[in-house]
Amino acid sequence: MKEQGVITRIISGNIVEVAFERSPACEKCKLCHDLERGMVRVEAVNNIGAKREDIVEIEIPSSEMVKGSIVVFLLPIFFLAAGYLIGSALSGGNEAVGVISGILFLGLSFLAIRWYDTNIQEKEALRARIIRRAS
Repeated sequence: MKEQGVITRIISGNIVEVAFERSPACEKCKLCHDLERGMVRVEAVNNIGAKREDIVEIEIPSSEMVKGSIVVFLLPIFFLAAGYLIGSALSGGNEAVGVISGILFLGLSFLAIRWYDTNIQEKEALRARIIRRAS
């Protein structure tokens, strides 16, 4: 997804904050933070040397957003089901043990999501990137 916005501040190094108008795609993504009057802001990697107040075009990586959504929404369901099946099988079909095991595995899925979130932030894979100055 590509958007056009204005660099509002330099955060650190090559990370900047870009503000732009909310588009219909913003409702699904939730990567950006709300500002006033229908505007949103996002942190972006600035490898082109753009300065504060420059109008730039940014690209938000759609494939990484899909991967993130899969991890956040499907991983807990998978862990819950796997935990139930494993607990039930190991206890000889005892449903209560299966439920408790499923809940424990669900908790483990949240730890896995937290680990994924930490790694994705370090790699900057989910950050928007400035691709050019707009003229």
